[in-house]
Amino acid sequence: MELARRQSGVIHRSQSAGANVSERQMRTMVSKGILERVMPGVYRVVGAPVSWRQRVQAATLWLPGSLASHRTAAALHGMRGNDRAPVEVLVERWGRRQRPPDVLVHETKDLVAADISEVGTIPCTSIVRTLVDLPAVTHDMRAGEAIDGATKDDPTLLLRLRRRHLEVARRGRNGTVRLRRLLDARAGGEVVDSAFERLTLDLIASSVLPRPVTQFQVRDRDFVAYLDLAWPDRMLAVECDSFEHHRTLRAFQWDRRRRRRLVALGWTVLEFTYDEVRHQGDLVVRTLAHHLLDRPPTPTSLPHPETA
Repeated sequence: MELARRQSGVIHRSQSAGANVSERQMRTMVSKGILERVMPGVYRVVGAPVSWRQRVQAATLWLPGSLASHRTAAALHGMRGNDRAPVEVLVERWGRRQRPPDVLVHETKDLVAADISEVGTIPCTSIVRTLVDLPAVTHDMRAGEAIDGATKDDPTLLLRLRRRHLEVARRGRNGTVRLRRLLDARAGGEVVDSAFERLTLDLIASSVLPRPVTQFQVRDRDFVAYLDLAWPDRMLAVECDSFEHHRTLRAFQWDRRRRRRLVALGWTVLEFTYDEVRHQGDLVVRTLAHHLLDRPPTPTSLPHPETA
């Protein structure tokens, strides 16, 4: 029962031997309503809360040696936009015909030790391997958002992701071309905070506008702010406004105070919505061009965020 508690309420029959529980005792607990079978060889303690994490744990127990992968691993690693992920597992060889209808099984021939990780008691693919696999099953924007979020927390990860991509890339592998396209778009190594910012950065890159600095740090005594996109030598910034970040009154008020402080420091802050960037790109570029021409570069630029 202690083992089942650590495993979100589920246990595999092969683990019962280690707990000195015989097959006969397992059958008795099932007949008495203490355990119930949820997958072949996997049992749930009756009364244990049913959850997504329990389903993932059960799937990895059902397939010994399997790893939670793709969108499931992205959710376990806390990657944004994957909180409602389906249950997906990765195996080196799939020889069974039977499978639970709510589990997606992926096969691989290129698994290495560095691809294997663990979140709690759930074996899963590493962050790098998860990012390699995601483009095969999800939209480019969501996969790109996962890459940007992970590389923001660990700037060295992008290089490791490129190396792993080259190791597994081959003709016919699902997601290879899409991942290459996502990595090519990040050739400059910019750190961005969302897929929205990436879309805006790509729009600017396709124009004749000078390239901005991403996540530029502004510091004034006790005040610190990170600007989505900035031209520090012109004191011009772009903020990618998303409803997601203003869902509460507290968040809305905090953002207003932050903007007033930036303006007091001499910054011009332009706000664009997702729809404007997505569907009115020409207007966004013209607006930026107008402000950039109106604010010529200063002789001495502000320090780079890494040295501020």
